[in-house]
Amino acid sequence: MRTVIKEGQYTFIAGRGEVRPFLGKYAAKRADIFEVIERRFAAAGLGQMRYRPLRLELEITTKCNDSCPSCGMGALPLASGITMSPEQRARLVDEFDAVGLPSAAVTGGEPFVAVHALMPLIKALTGRGIDISKLTTNGVWGARRRCERTFDKLEKAGLFDNRLFVPLIMLSVGEQTMPLEWVARILHHAVVHYSDRELNVAVSSLARPDSREHKVYELMEVYEKAYGDFPHDRVHSTMRVYLDNERLPEQQKVHRPGETTVKRWMDRCFDCFAPTVGTYILPSGLVKQDGRVYACASFDVPESLGFGNLFTDGMRTIVERANDDAYLRRIADGGGLKGLHGAVPEEFTTETTCGGFCASCSLLSDKYREANGLPAVLPLPIIGQDALMSRLRPGEPAYNH
Repeated sequence: MRTVIKEGQYTFIAGRGEVRPFLGKYAAKRADIFEVIERRFAAAGLGQMRYRPLRLELEITTKCNDSCPSCGMGALPLASGITMSPEQRARLVDEFDAVGLPSAAVTGGEPFVAVHALMPLIKALTGRGIDISKLTTNGVWGARRRCERTFDKLEKAGLFDNRLFVPLIMLSVGEQTMPLEWVARILHHAVVHYSDRELNVAVSSLARPDSREHKVYELMEVYEKAYGDFPHDRVHSTMRVYLDNERLPEQQKVHRPGETTVKRWMDRCFDCFAPTVGTYILPSGLVKQDGRVYACASFDVPESLGFGNLFTDGMRTIVERANDDAYLRRIADGGGLKGLHGAVPEEFTTETTCGGFCASCSLLSDKYREANGLPAVLPLPIIGQDALMSRLRPGEPAYNH
């Protein structure tokens, strides 16, 4: 069976050849994109900082209509999840603009269960020249009477007004229980009504750890029964296994088969701090619904890469803290985790095993700090929404990097 476009094609890195527009999952719209981004950062006063995110992954809500046992984002049921308030969204847009952020990705939870917040946020960000590079969804809006209306709302909100990146709709299938007919309807509408210069679409298909089976193949069958040939040349893929997740005590912990040494993960690590477009948009960061900011957007981002709360500390302060962090500087200057060779004991990297890059990063961070006499890092404090609303900037933020 044919597969969709494999992740990994068309990676363009600043200073390593020319950028070819409209290629890759996160396609650039212009060949001079890195020059334009550099001017944005210079105008914002970020100068030659080593870590300047080209995109921040934004969790607009923790609400979700589904209940995946292995949810990597720690989503909550509709009744208990929280969505960013209008005041928080306004503050977030100001903070993103203040650091010259080129683009944002919106995730959850499920963003489309908070459509009353999602559309105004898209409009506000694009109005400041901040592209929406990705919308992640489980397809909850793919019902027959809702699909076309939602695309119309996305157009009116400005999703297609991006200046730097072709926007991407990422449909996640795996443990999700949304009808595959709905997901197929969204895909079909996207490829029929928009060219690949206007919109990219992708399927994130997370395989079961035990069987390694991907739901994307079932989706293809559903699509072909309804619409004919599957649009393999338009649909990008992200095909992975479920990661360990301990964000919520009630979520089941999934063990990834196989034990690989930390050293091997280090040697294979991609340079996440090289300005990159096409396959990815890097460097990236993650903003949780309550404002916590991490200098990485992976599902299992180590707590050591958390540098403050956007609503209380401000984005510029957080970026400055990240650039001052010894561990982050080491991996940024070393081209990834490989930059830690010689900075942590070799016996630790060769004898310790774990299940992925994120887990190895977390272990290496702790060991690096221990080996270099640096204080251990505590998780960023979770500040309730009421407290955030009552004080947008605290007197002394809790921070111990």
